[in-house]
Amino acid sequence: MDADRIADRFDTLLDSPRRRVGAVWLPLAIVALLVLLIAGLLAALVLEDRQLRRDALLRDTDSAAQQLGSRIGALAEALGTAALEAGSGANAERRLAALARDLKLAKPEVLGIERVAEAPAPTAAPAAGKPYVVELPGAVPLLAVVAPVLNDGRQDGVLVARVAPTELLRNAFTGETTDRYRLALVAGERVLGSTSASVAGDAAHTHAAPVPMLPPGVQLQASAFRTAAPLARGAQLLALLLGIAAALALAGLAWVTARQARIDRALAAEAGLRRALEESQATGLQVIDAKGTIRYVNRAFSQMTGLAEAGLIGQTPPYSYWPADQVAALRATLARVLEGTLPAAGVETTVQRRDGTRFAARLYASPLLDDADTQMGWVISLADITETQRIRNALAAAHDRFTAVLESLQAAVSVVAPLPAGGEELVFANRAYRERFGADGTGHARLLAALRAPVGDGGEVFDAISGCWFDLRSRPLRWVDGREARLQVATDITARKTAEDAFRQQQEKMQFTARLTTLGEMASTLAHELNQPLTAIANYCEALAARARSGELTAASALPALEKTSAQALRAGRVVRRIREFVKRSAPHRRAATAAQVIDNAVALAEIEAQRVGIAIDVRIEPCLPPLDIDPLLIEQVLLNLLKNAMDAMAQARVRRIEVAARRTGDDLAEIAVTDHGSGIAPEVLPQLFEPFYSTKPEGMGMGLNICRSIVEYHRGQLTVTANPADGTTMRFTLPLAEARARQLSPTLPEQTP
Repeated sequence: MDADRIADRFDTLLDSPRRRVGAVWLPLAIVALLVLLIAGLLAALVLEDRQLRRDALLRDTDSAAQQLGSRIGALAEALGTAALEAGSGANAERRLAALARDLKLAKPEVLGIERVAEAPAPTAAPAAGKPYVVELPGAVPLLAVVAPVLNDGRQDGVLVARVAPTELLRNAFTGETTDRYRLALVAGERVLGSTSASVAGDAAHTHAAPVPMLPPGVQLQASAFRTAAPLARGAQLLALLLGIAAALALAGLAWVTARQARIDRALAAEAGLRRALEESQATGLQVIDAKGTIRYVNRAFSQMTGLAEAGLIGQTPPYSYWPADQVAALRATLARVLEGTLPAAGVETTVQRRDGTRFAARLYASPLLDDADTQMGWVISLADITETQRIRNALAAAHDRFTAVLESLQAAVSVVAPLPAGGEELVFANRAYRERFGADGTGHARLLAALRAPVGDGGEVFDAISGCWFDLRSRPLRWVDGREARLQVATDITARKTAEDAFRQQQEKMQFTARLTTLGEMASTLAHELNQPLTAIANYCEALAARARSGELTAASALPALEKTSAQALRAGRVVRRIREFVKRSAPHRRAATAAQVIDNAVALAEIEAQRVGIAIDVRIEPCLPPLDIDPLLIEQVLLNLLKNAMDAMAQARVRRIEVAARRTGDDLAEIAVTDHGSGIAPEVLPQLFEPFYSTKPEGMGMGLNICRSIVEYHRGQLTVTANPADGTTMRFTLPLAEARARQLSPTLPEQTP
């Protein structure tokens, strides 16, 4: 294929939008003339039909008026005959009644016949002795047919027949007439009667004609109902022929127009493609022939290379934008283009600008075809991929960094995704996961199955196979291939759990030691408390022995002493039992317990010391306070420590009273407060009050309040201290209610792993 042929083809494309523009008006003119012809014919037919309808209305109205007048005349004649019968001979009234009955049967429009002395005044003077018709006054329009009654040649009253206008019209005409016209008797603007309840429209044809026998001014009005307009057979045939001819002409015109429109659209598309390639493409385009000669470049190609369009067109390989050190490789690429073996995805290449700088580009090639699908050459697209390469390299570097971070994590990270055939596959696992669980998703599924909490919340799980504890976090995500997957991060917390167990055991030992220390500090008071009942028991026993030796002992005298001895023994036993329960070693165990029970046990031990130093302990518990979710022994230890601190602070106090109060503070918490009236706590001491080994007492170890706070926090409460406005200090701590724990452990939510 030579270069001149390609140039001629492009010149043809440039001229294509201007072809066949001059004959566009001809089809429009033919269509307009045809439409005007058919419109004129239809207008003539419509006018002719309207005139025929008008003539028919006039003719039918006059005929109907005559027909109605004949019926009224027949009625008047019958009424005149009845009047003659009424004025002659005997039995006139009876004959009149019989005639009236027969007349009403023959004429349904007659409402009644009566004989009156004075006749209604006629509108115009009637002929002497002849019947006439008048309109009766009243709310309901009525007509009256009047016939004079003659007796011996003189008038002796009149017969009056009352006639309903509507019934008169309905009985005077056939159904065919009433179906075509709305007939009404009108007197000026008033309608006396009508054959139809509908009202004639403004566009309806209407004609009125006088009716014989009726008073002047009363006319029969006829309005034509709207019906389909029949066309004459000749007009129908003509319209059919014209329609067929118009359809054929329009079909031929539509075919020619559609063909012309297709040609014009194709030419416009070709021209539009050329303009788009030349003006708006950001991709560089060039057209080469079978020998590789450049025949066309767009503006973007010139801007990318920095070379003018005129300097590029006509070049043959090697092109001026080829780097000198890559000519051989670029010739091989051009050969693949001309052979049609270049991949559809294109190839990467290097382009050199006019100033000597280079940039990376991707080259695509597609054949250039003409209207006959004959290949004219090749269209080569050149896209600058410098930014794309930079982004791709940056993404690759980010991926490498992210992978390095994941691989260096001590936590086991894994992602599983469902398979189309069922089951799951491990799509990602870092080094820690592979070392612990292998290269499949078994470990992922095993840890997820061991999780008792809802999947989205995560939690701590124990893997029986590895013997390790893991902090498991799991969440859904969309994998790179669009599948719904699940990410799981398992952190080994075995060392932390071991440390927590050791710390908990150490805390239990410290709590036990604190209880022993508290009892040690109260040893003298407890010994005094036990000495009193033991001394009383000894005295009672010696008295009983003395009486027995003297022979004065009787059952009656021994019984009171024995009862008192038993009471003192029980008193001593209660003291010993409380001490034993307080100091016994046991693992923490939370259960439902009442605040009254815990406070009473702690106050019973503290009162021994309080009574010795003259301090009263007042207890106030809110009525109906629900049970607490606590370890009673640990809370008794907290209360006893706080009560002992309060008594130590009140050594020099004037008010010798400690208040212990328990109340509900919310839906899930209760508060216990211990208030003293001692010397209070200095503000500079408050920040260090709960620190280990800090004490304001010369002989104190500084562990009491620290252990108390640990016990309260173990119960998910909070221990606080506030100064009283007057004197002393209030220590408050909150505890959970048992009903709150019951709600957490309800079947609707799985139990949390402690």
